[in-house]
Amino acid sequence: MEQVVNAYLKYLRLDREKPSLNYLQRLIQHQLSLIPYESFSKFHYYSLAPGYIPPLPVFIQNLLDKGWGGTCFTLNMNFARLLAELDFECSFVRVEPGHLAIMVEFQNKKFYVDVGYGSPIMKPLELESKRRHMMHGFGEEIIITRLSTDEYEIDRRANGKSFVKKVIHWIPLAEADIKADIRTSYEDSDDNITMRRVTAVRFNGHQCFYLRNGVLKVMTFRNISEIKMNDINKWATLVQEVYQIDADILSESLQFLEKRGVELF
Repeated sequence: MEQVVNAYLKYLRLDREKPSLNYLQRLIQHQLSLIPYESFSKFHYYSLAPGYIPPLPVFIQNLLDKGWGGTCFTLNMNFARLLAELDFECSFVRVEPGHLAIMVEFQNKKFYVDVGYGSPIMKPLELESKRRHMMHGFGEEIIITRLSTDEYEIDRRANGKSFVKKVIHWIPLAEADIKADIRTSYEDSDDNITMRRVTAVRFNGHQCFYLRNGVLKVMTFRNISEIKMNDINKWATLVQEVYQIDADILSESLQFLEKRGVELF
C-alpha cells in the first residue's frame, strides 16, 4: 500500500508529511486541480457491478493509465483512504440526496472535506465553528447553514440563484454503512440524472472547466464563456485535451448513454 500512496502523492505533486490542517488544505487543493470529477468512469464501473467503487490501487492505476477521476463516491472514498494512510482520522458523512463527503477529525475538531462535488470547496471547513459558512469561486457561491446539531444545508448558487441544495448529515459513517447509497447512485432512474448525462469538472489555476454533455463552460473569477459542440470529433478532442481522459472511455460512455435513450450527437 505504501507504493500506492506514494504514487498518489506523486500525482498530486506533494510529499508525505505529518498531519496538519495546512497539509490537508494543500492535499484538497491539489486533488481538485489535478484529478477530474467525471462521470465517464462511473459508467464503466457500473458495467463491472452495480455497486462497485474501485479500491485505492485500482483507482490510482486508472488515474495513471487513463486519466480517470470519478464522481463523489469514487473520489471522496479514495481520498479518505489516502488521508487514512497519511494518519488523518477520517469517516464519511451522507449528503442527501445522492452525495457523500468526508469528516476529518483533527485536534479535537471536526472538518468537512469534499473533493467529489465538482465544486470549489478548496479547504477543510469546521462546520461547528459557526452557523453559516460562505465560499465563492468561479461564478459560484456556496453557503452552508446549520439546521440542527447534526444537519447542515449546503446550497450552491450561481448569479444569485440556487441550482442545487442538499443536506449534510453530520454523523460519522464507515464504508460498510454506505453500501446501499453506492448502489442507489448507480440506478438508472429519473431521480438520478448523473447516470443519464456526461459531466466533468476540472479546476486549473484561475479557470474551471465544466462539461455538461456537448457544452463546455470555461469559468474564471471574472467571466464565463461557453463552447457548444455539435461534432463528435471536436467534442472528443477537446474533452481529451481539457481532462486528459483516454479516448476509449469517451466512446464507451456515448454508447452507454445511447442504450438509455440519450444521444449527444
